[in-house]
Amino acid sequence: MQLFRAIPASRLAEAAIGIGRQSTVRVPSNVPYVVDNLWESLRPKHMPSRRHAIYASPTVELALRNASAALRQGDEYVACRVIVDPDHIRVAHLQVKDAREHSDIRLISQWVSKYGHALAELPMAAKHKLAPLFMPGLRRNELTDLWKADALVAELFTYVRQHSTFWSSASAVAQPTDGELFFELLGATDTYRLEAI
Repeated sequence: MQLFRAIPASRLAEAAIGIGRQSTVRVPSNVPYVVDNLWESLRPKHMPSRRHAIYASPTVELALRNASAALRQGDEYVACRVIVDPDHIRVAHLQVKDAREHSDIRLISQWVSKYGHALAELPMAAKHKLAPLFMPGLRRNELTDLWKADALVAELFTYVRQHSTFWSSASAVAQPTDGELFFELLGATDTYRLEAI
């Protein structure tokens, strides 16, 4: 399995030494927080967490096309091969180019819209109890506590568990497609390196 990333040329030296696991939670900018929270709660153990993910591509061309790191004046993107022990990572390769295009977003948004009036009519204390569902970075145990405490959240969770295809349609191996691809280093001390092509 070959993985590629494109980074600014000015970062090549540090990338050649080794890059560690994303230690802080990455807050999504491309999907609603409620969707990210539900995806994380449904994530199978063999799949990587998007919250600690490193984004990559199955080809050099896609890596260059998907490069998004800020460039300094005079800098340019350089395609690199990801050097990592395959036993130290989990990979997810989506069928859509960007998670924001996944049908689960519409599925969850439609459910929230369907119950929007009921949610809006809740007393303030009840709204405060449900608010974490729509906040970034809700942990699995926090979501479990939330759906155990609220019937409406439990209904949403059951609905999403039955209809979500995010994880079931993702491949645990890189494919020759342009779908979003990400991996997670398993151990806190694991690293990957980038080798310029």
